[in-house]
Amino acid sequence: MTSPDQHAAVEAARVRADLSVQQLWLRYLALGGSSDAFDVDGYLQGLVPLPGFQADVLAQAVNEALEELFRSLRVPLSALPVDDAPGGTLQDIIRQLLGLGPLPPGTAAPPSGNGGAPPAPPPVPLP
Repeated sequence: MTSPDQHAAVEAARVRADLSVQQLWLRYLALGGSSDAFDVDGYLQGLVPLPGFQADVLAQAVNEALEELFRSLRVPLSALPVDDAPGGTLQDIIRQLLGLGPLPPGTAAPPSGNGGAPPAPPPVPLP
């Protein structure tokens, strides 16, 4: 996307996500952006160019805000997908990677604590 197109798209997405320039700038900083709020505001208005990487970080910040907004508006399904159900495929893979093996059929996931992971080894004393 060309720079003029990108700044206009980011500004439109910012408005759609109901973010102030300051809120977007804070999200941008959290992702590693390094331009100040005045430069970001100028970029959104088409007055100040941002280097390509910085413009991409800003676009990612607004994309994440949109994703959060639209995820919160989704209608829940009547049943959990198989991978999200206790003992589902994804949970079995994670348990196998941790060396715990799959859950027995009909067993719910461990409630809390260390998540069923083996205890951590004791710290090694420094010389």
